[in-house]
Amino acid sequence: MLNEASATCELSGKAPDWVHLFPSGQMVGRDGRRFALSDPKSVIQAFQQSGVDLPIDYKHQNDRKPDGHVGPVPAAGWIKELKADAAGLWGRVEWTAQSRELIATKAYRYLSPSVFFEPGSKAITKLKGAGLVHNPNLQLRALASQDTAMPDSQNFMQQLAQALYLPAEAEPQAVFEAIATLKGEARAETAAQFHDPARFVPIEAVQELMQDRNQQLSTQAESRIAGKVSDAVSNGIILPRMKEWATALCHKDEAAFDTYVSNSIPGACAYLINSTPLPSYPDNDIGQSTSSSQEAAAICAQLGLSPDALND
Repeated sequence: MLNEASATCELSGKAPDWVHLFPSGQMVGRDGRRFALSDPKSVIQAFQQSGVDLPIDYKHQNDRKPDGHVGPVPAAGWIKELKADAAGLWGRVEWTAQSRELIATKAYRYLSPSVFFEPGSKAITKLKGAGLVHNPNLQLRALASQDTAMPDSQNFMQQLAQALYLPAEAEPQAVFEAIATLKGEARAETAAQFHDPARFVPIEAVQELMQDRNQQLSTQAESRIAGKVSDAVSNGIILPRMKEWATALCHKDEAAFDTYVSNSIPGACAYLINSTPLPSYPDNDIGQSTSSSQEAAAICAQLGLSPDALND
C-alpha cells in the first residue's frame, strides 16, 4: 500500500470534451510545490480498475467539506475516460448543462484535478476527481491548486534569486542588480567577440588570397594547354609551325581542341603535308603563311568552325 497524500491541479478550458489534466514529467506550482507525472499508464490503469466515473465538483467541495457537512455536493461533470500522449494526461468529461453554461460565461475558467501522489518522489499515482475553481497555481496547461501560505510574487522572487545563485531571502533590489550585471557582462562579451582581431580576417588578406588562387589557376591552365599542344606536335597531329594557332584555339575553346585531337590519327597531319608538295615561292615567309593557312582551314573544317575562327 503506497503512502499517498492528496494535491490539486488546475487546467484552463471552455468545457471541451477532452481536458488536459497534467503535463508529462515534472511540474512546479506558484507556491513552490513540485509534482511529477512519471507513469501516466499506471494512473490510467488505476482508473480503469476502479470501474467508476470520477466526479467533478465546484471548488473541491467534495475534498474540502467540513466535518458534519450534510448538504448536497452537486457534480459539474464526470470523468469517463483517461488517455496519455506526449503532452501528458487527458480526461474525457461528460459535463452537466449547468457547468457548460458557467464555463461558457466564464463564471469558472479552470479545472483542478484532485490526485494522490507519493510524498517522497511527488509522483502522481491516482486521480481522485476534479473541481471547477478560480485560482490556478502553475503557469502551465495543467495547474496545481494554489496554497495561501506564500504569495505568488514572493515565491517568484525566491525562485529568481536561486536561479541567480543568490539566497532565497535576497531583497528584490539585489535580484535586479544581479540581472543588470549579467546583462552588462553579456553585452561586453558580445562586443569583445565582435572586435576580436583573431575572430575576423581583414578584407585585404581575403583579396590577396583570392588573387593568389586566381594566379595559381591561370598558371595551371597555361601549363596544361602547353602540354596538350606539345603532345599534339609530338604525335604528329599538328605541325610545329601550328603551335601558335593550336594554343589560341585551346585558350578559346579547350573542349574543341580536345575533340580535334581525339578524332585525329597520330602522324596523319605530317603524312598529309609530306605527300602533298607545296608550291615554292620566292619569299619563304609567304610559302609558310599559305601552308599554315591551309592547315588552319583544315582544322576549322574538321571542328565545324568558320575558316577564320583561329584568327580571332
